Amino acid sequence: MRDGAVWVANTDRATLLRIPITSQGDAGPISTVASGLTGVDDFAFTGEGNTVLATLNVPNEVALVRADGTHAIVLTGEDGLQNPTSVAVRHSRVLVTSAAYFTRADPNLLRAHLDD
Repeated sequence: MRDGAVWVANTDRATLLRIPITSQGDAGPISTVASGLTGVDDFAFTGEGNTVLATLNVPNEVALVRADGTHAIVLTGEDGLQNPTSVAVRHSRVLVTSAAYFTRADPNLLRAHLDD
């Protein structure tokens, strides 16, 4: 939960969604935060705002998704990703697990650092 809403990655639709929770505990109207996130599998907030890092499994990438929905690729297979499946952020440290489902080459844990 973040800022009174549940955030969800929809792999099939390549989207990141925000679902507000009403004062009665019901789901409010779903809004699309970002689209075009092919193979999105997991995401983690980078800090107090609504910027996230999202793992893109099939293209072997991690995207930085800003609150306005724009996104940029910040890690790729050249950095060692092999079908990234999970991401965690703690302070300025980033951990990305790669399962190598499709590449079958190098399941691993990549460590990265968030720039300020």
